[in-house]
Amino acid sequence: MKIVFADCEYTGEHSITTLVSLGLVTLDGNELYLTLNDYEDSQISHWVNENVISKIDKRKSLNSYKACIEVDNFLKKYSNGENVIIVSAGKATDIILIFQLYHSLHTHRKYFHFSECLPDYINHRMHIDLDTMFIMAGINPKINREEYCKSSDANKHNALYDAKIVRKCYLKLLNENQSIFKNLKN
Repeated sequence: MKIVFADCEYTGEHSITTLVSLGLVTLDGNELYLTLNDYEDSQISHWVNENVISKIDKRKSLNSYKACIEVDNFLKKYSNGENVIIVSAGKATDIILIFQLYHSLHTHRKYFHFSECLPDYINHRMHIDLDTMFIMAGINPKINREEYCKSSDANKHNALYDAKIVRKCYLKLLNENQSIFKNLKN
């Protein structure tokens, strides 16, 4: 079992949101940070513009196809033939947006189906969200995550920084709640 921690920044909290940036951190600390340039501009709120877009170096941004190739290469290498479990910051949006990147590799399909189009190493039902882990540990998921894992929030809303916070919270939750999360130990 391989675990990777993920966070995404996106254009808004609705069903047709588009990906702005993505951070991935493996259990052993390897990192990938990508920003995209083909998100839907019309969905950008003042808050997203001020807290996310304004902090991105657009010269380094990629389109979804190139970002998907980078993500796939990163995850495939990390997988080494095993399943990769994605631990995301929230309930599902991050994982859905990561999966949706793979549609850029299958543009010939009218309908993109995760069960048919995702690589085997992520095409399973074992992905985890941090909010549920907090609930299982008896902690309100609205907790300040930086305070919980004793990190500063200097780079909050940077997808890579937030993925690192997810990793720290996950490790602390595992350490403090071993009986609850015993099946998540490698």
